Amino acid sequence: MQVMTGVIIALGIVCVGLIIAVAVLSIKLRKATERKSSADDVRIVDGVRYTKYGTEEAADGSPVVSHLESDIVLKRGVTYKVGKDLKIIPGKYAVLSASEKQSAFNIRIGGLVREVRHGDDIVLGEGDTICAVSHSVILR
Repeated sequence: MQVMTGVIIALGIVCVGLIIAVAVLSIKLRKATERKSSADDVRIVDGVRYTKYGTEEAADGSPVVSHLESDIVLKRGVTYKVGKDLKIIPGKYAVLSASEKQSAFNIRIGGLVREVRHGDDIVLGEGDTICAVSHSVILR
């Protein structure tokens, strides 16, 4: 009887340890998979943008549209060239929807169209071209 009690206590301790381990791993996984983008704290060094990470989504995941002084608005159908002395300089940008109802949209970068989501990051190099295909877009 004492052996059976010891086995049950040991199994209980193992189960509690597993529950704690699963809780810790789920918290770490949730933090690792949070969507982040580079919309905050923009620095320009030698004509190239450098940014820290921030978010552009509400708690429920819906897009939050905001406009800051340093944002670049891409009009639908207009092609922009990237260069150090141009409106869009090389660097990493967060691509934001100009409409809270649209969380996914199409952008043409270097002649290829791809779908991006509100808050995704893109890197633009010297000489690249970019065009908002489906609707206006904000680069932050």
